[in-house]
Amino acid sequence: MTTTALGRSYRLLWSAAVCSRLGDALRTPALALLAATLTRDPRAVAVVTVAGQLPPLLLGLLGGVYADRWDRRRTMAVVDGARAVVVAALAWLVATGQAGIATLAAAASLLALLGTLFDA
Repeated sequence: MTTTALGRSYRLLWSAAVCSRLGDALRTPALALLAATLTRDPRAVAVVTVAGQLPPLLLGLLGGVYADRWDRRRTMAVVDGARAVVVAALAWLVATGQAGIATLAAAASLLALLGTLFDA
């Protein structure tokens, strides 16, 4: 089956999913490296890393329940939009020098939580 047989909608969905997955794969090491530039305390770096790993473990099943009840296409679009807002806000805080370990941990946790809804 060729991609022309699948249609434009499929190609758009596939390309958006690939971009999203690439961003998700780079999120954890990028936030850990950013935390390491802010502090030399390995516990602080670990806090940021763990904050990004806990939401799928704790809320993955609940996210699946809601994702099954909501319109999938709209949910994926809203969640990716929300993740873009979180990343933009984090970039602004980092650029202005206002980001700290707590900010990084909150952003990591929120991005992982939104990613759980997107994946479900």
